Amino acid sequence: MSQLTSAGLIAMGGFLPAKPIPESHVNDFVRFLRKETLLYPEYIDEIAEKKSHPGRIETNYDGWESQPWYEEWLANLPPKKRSDPFQGAVERRRVPMDPVSIKKSVHPHPMLSSDAETLAAAQAIFNAGIDKNEIDLVLCSSLVPDLHVPANASLVQHKLGIYNAGAYNVDTCCSSFITMMEIAMTYVRAGLRKKVLIVGSSIDSIINDKSTYYSVYIGDGAVAGIVGEVEEGDGYISSHSHSTGKRHEAIIFKKRSPVILRTTTQGPDYKQEFVTFHNREMQLEIAKETQNDILHVTTRMLEDTPYTMKDIDFLVTHQPVPWTPDSWRACLEVPKHKSHHTWNKYGNIAVASSAVNHLEAIEEGKMKAGDKTLIVSSGVGENHIALMHRIPPQLVKNNKL
Repeated sequence: MSQLTSAGLIAMGGFLPAKPIPESHVNDFVRFLRKETLLYPEYIDEIAEKKSHPGRIETNYDGWESQPWYEEWLANLPPKKRSDPFQGAVERRRVPMDPVSIKKSVHPHPMLSSDAETLAAAQAIFNAGIDKNEIDLVLCSSLVPDLHVPANASLVQHKLGIYNAGAYNVDTCCSSFITMMEIAMTYVRAGLRKKVLIVGSSIDSIINDKSTYYSVYIGDGAVAGIVGEVEEGDGYISSHSHSTGKRHEAIIFKKRSPVILRTTTQGPDYKQEFVTFHNREMQLEIAKETQNDILHVTTRMLEDTPYTMKDIDFLVTHQPVPWTPDSWRACLEVPKHKSHHTWNKYGNIAVASSAVNHLEAIEEGKMKAGDKTLIVSSGVGENHIALMHRIPPQLVKNNKL
């Protein structure tokens, strides 16, 4: 068997509503979006005008404290949460409204996930400085796809104008970005693909029931990466995943009315699919076992390497609730300065959570070329994955936006 090629992330990009774009690159990025994508001009115009990603920052005051139903919301919270209803959440990002739905619907809706994914992916391609036609596979994971069937991968490929690539969806819920990293790196290492675009999104604004206690945790965002060949010794080192299907019904999408609702006999019941904490017993088991689950996949992943946890230079995790990043870091015995999370800014953005922490650690210079980085996540289902990779120099260099 021929020796495997080294494969790793060579560029990343994120669509995080209201995040500033460096003024030195705004004009070039706007030209790129107009020429190379099928994004609505309204989104691109907002980037050109405001020099930031379209959308807004939602504070606790905006979303809850200023609302006439705030006291009713408080009264309906679980007793343990009433004294601290936001549980450390400070703000979250919200996408703009879809411009076509504003013009053609009496009930306009937020930006579609495929547009958020296209914008994140375009940023990754722009940062990489490559011809988009070098990409020969697109992997996509959407917490809230535009349609149940077909899912978003081929639509994102179309909106990016990438015509030389296959496209398919990957879903392990919140752990999907790492799952896509594993798949993409495996393809490139085996020589089956040269460059793979991976993109994940969570557009909570479409499915958010603000009358639930956990709604304050969840925001909008999309993150993308490009996996390609890297120098020997860089990129993928090892990975391991594990699933516990008996917890499958802990947290589900369920068609229901909002928790706080007063209707008339002829009025709408406002039923739609909402994130729903469905099985309390399974939820408690997830919380009880979460450290063991993360430790298990990480230990199994390290078994295929010459390394131990003490060799990890940086840790990146998902952030489903405020206490999990530090809880997982503690069980893995990683010092706090070797980790990064963004709960206060973004909350839980599901598929994009671990990816945005990885992206921002690069942007802020916390993660450097050569760092052996562990990225771990849970995902309802219940899925867990750990992946270790060495940061290639080009990932640090390809960081314009």
